[in-house]
Amino acid sequence: MGGALAAIASAVTSPAGAQGIGMVASAASSMSQMMGARSQARGLAAQATMARIQGAQEALKYREQGLSVLDNILQTQAAINARAAAGGIDPFSGSALALTRYAEGRGARELYTIQDNQIIAERGGEMQAAEYMKQARATMRAGFIGSIASGATTAYQFNLIGRPTSTLGTGTRGPIN
Repeated sequence: MGGALAAIASAVTSPAGAQGIGMVASAASSMSQMMGARSQARGLAAQATMARIQGAQEALKYREQGLSVLDNILQTQAAINARAAAGGIDPFSGSALALTRYAEGRGARELYTIQDNQIIAERGGEMQAAEYMKQARATMRAGFIGSIASGATTAYQFNLIGRPTSTLGTGTRGPIN
């Protein structure tokens, strides 16, 4: 174990060894940045799926309400017809018919409102999902670009290590004289 630590210590103290370890650390950092962005993008994609599911669930609730409205219309019509017939009145003319048409009109307006809400719920879920997916793509892109930029910056900095310093202005042939 002591020999391994000594080897690592001598590698770190040599310029080439330090540069190699720095490059490996930079590569690990870049990979970590990419993996973090990917994980974040997966989370956003999962949120997009949930938004679609929630939109569909809301739409199903509205569809159920619509069926309930249709049932109420039929029950109201049946009650009007039964009461009219029990009273010796023609259920398909006069005030009985007017009441039936009124019930149908009110029910139709309610049904159309519910159907509109159903469409809004479905499209709202899809729009929210699209927004999450847009964010997921942007996160992946930013992670990729950040990883490349970090790696390129590190490579440039390590390229500068070990180069001779400039002698401009110190000799007789430099441009400053």
